[in-house]
Amino acid sequence: MKSALIVKTQAQLTVALIAGAITQTSALLLSFTVDLSADTVSPTALVLYGAATVLLIYRWVVFDARRAFCEAVKKRQVVLEGSPPHITWICPVFAGRWLARLHIRLHPELGEDKAT
Repeated sequence: MKSALIVKTQAQLTVALIAGAITQTSALLLSFTVDLSADTVSPTALVLYGAATVLLIYRWVVFDARRAFCEAVKKRQVVLEGSPPHITWICPVFAGRWLARLHIRLHPELGEDKAT
């Protein structure tokens, strides 16, 4: 059984990697459409663009994970019991499952899901 800190750190790293990949893709698309030579665009502006984009996407993924988890709880695809609540069951197949599981890993106090 992994410690809660390790699980949470791995989940945060996953979100950071997703944010970085989306930022790299958007920068690649930007470079195809705009001349990004050193004379036309400041390197500082590109760094600020990248940093802001990573932070915004990181927050966006965390928000979507929370929303998917709450929706799954409402539809009883994730069952919470007890006080404080902990997970007792997760439906093996539903839309947004990976986002709901990401939320669970970001919040290890919910308990590990035994079925996954």
